[in-house]
Amino acid sequence: MATARYGRERPTTGGAVHRLGPVRRRSRVARGTAAAAVLVSLGAVGLSPGMAAASPAPPVSPAAVTAATEIAAAHASVVATSGASAVGPTGQSHPAVLPRPHSAPSCTFNGVTTVVPDVTPGSLVTIACTGWVPGETVAAGEISPLFLTSGSAADADPNGQSFLADGAGDLNATFVVPNPFTASDPAAVCPPTADQVAQGYLRCGLVLVDATSNAALVALQYASSSAPVPPVGSSAVGMAATPDGGGYWLGWADGDVTVHGDAQSYGNASQLQLNQPITHIVSTPDGKGYWLVAADGGTFSFGDAGFFGSMGAGHLNAPVVDMAPTADGGGYWLVGSDGGIFAFGDAQFYGSTGSLVLNKPVVGIAADGVTGGYWLVASDGGIFSFNAPFFGSMGGIPLNKPINGMAATSGDGGYWLVASDGGIFAGGNAPFRGSTGAMTLNQPIVGMAADPASDGYWLVASDGGVFSFDAPFYGAF
Repeated sequence: MATARYGRERPTTGGAVHRLGPVRRRSRVARGTAAAAVLVSLGAVGLSPGMAAASPAPPVSPAAVTAATEIAAAHASVVATSGASAVGPTGQSHPAVLPRPHSAPSCTFNGVTTVVPDVTPGSLVTIACTGWVPGETVAAGEISPLFLTSGSAADADPNGQSFLADGAGDLNATFVVPNPFTASDPAAVCPPTADQVAQGYLRCGLVLVDATSNAALVALQYASSSAPVPPVGSSAVGMAATPDGGGYWLGWADGDVTVHGDAQSYGNASQLQLNQPITHIVSTPDGKGYWLVAADGGTFSFGDAGFFGSMGAGHLNAPVVDMAPTADGGGYWLVGSDGGIFAFGDAQFYGSTGSLVLNKPVVGIAADGVTGGYWLVASDGGIFSFNAPFFGSMGGIPLNKPINGMAATSGDGGYWLVASDGGIFAGGNAPFRGSTGAMTLNQPIVGMAADPASDGYWLVASDGGVFSFDAPFYGAF
């Protein structure tokens, strides 16, 4: 018998109350950015043997570490707002830029400030800066994009170069791109490998650092390395994880599918004439295929995903907003924004909210692999359970932003709800690993996926930005 429950809490065995929670909105700062290791590896502290210093450099103050971090964070923020990634994995959070007691240098590199295009090993980068400390030595060197997540000097080329700011604090110099790049970490290479680019390690970087709290950074786009770009004119609508947690797919409104980590491409619907935009993507249990569903209920199967029917030619009272596969991949459910359920293949119908008057529309569905039932979630956080345990909801509780998706834990003993600001609400045995609820996002969060390997999760924004919480980062846009 189907049981629909809506509200904040439900008494459990023994009269205990099982609440959805905790309601926490805090951000997890991503690991690694330009910091102490970059200063050491570029020779600002104890110049490396391969560097020919114009004059001895004094020890770097602790503030220089902070300055390098701030500049890297500011640069990443600027580039992110322009829709491109500077150096490292896109979508990861960066530390906030803090006030500094001095003026930061302003630099151009080959006339640009963010990404130097068409770089080759041994090519020249013309540097023009103002704002350095007059007469100060400035160390310059190249870093692999791996540095931004490792924070290790092993991912930077130790053979840097040094220059001297003039009496006005101006710096005009020419940097020779290392040929070859020779970091001690064998995985750290420039240009980055195709696999690294696919994982979001898009570009190498040129870092300038002095001994008195100043630093500057620019991304180097190698001519032989193509950074991925999101589908033109489209927006991300959801994501699906591979069964080993080694990658994920992003689904796009135009039917495109982008692959990250060990996720394989099995095709997409971007070349089809869609009647309505795609609203979600889900993967098959073995990760060798996926389905896309459109707002008109049209269903598109790729790889080993079976086609079990669709609502593409049927009449709908409300648009389809999500889908969920059965545990064996032999069927799936589609759900409309009114909570109407359409079951195909071996998916069983356990009920719907199609005949109810809802406070807010349904925005997502997740399957319970243990019971074979499913949960629906509305934009106000209300949860409706059908042949599935109820682990609490946010119905009746004020939210900063509406809920727009949910994901079940790998053990099916709980679920997460995600809001458009990236706020995460955990119910049952679902652990809270962090959120973007306290961050300022470029675009709203549109979906999430659970990492079956770590019990962490990923969030995806409509611009393709991905945020990892106790889950590996495999790239974004």
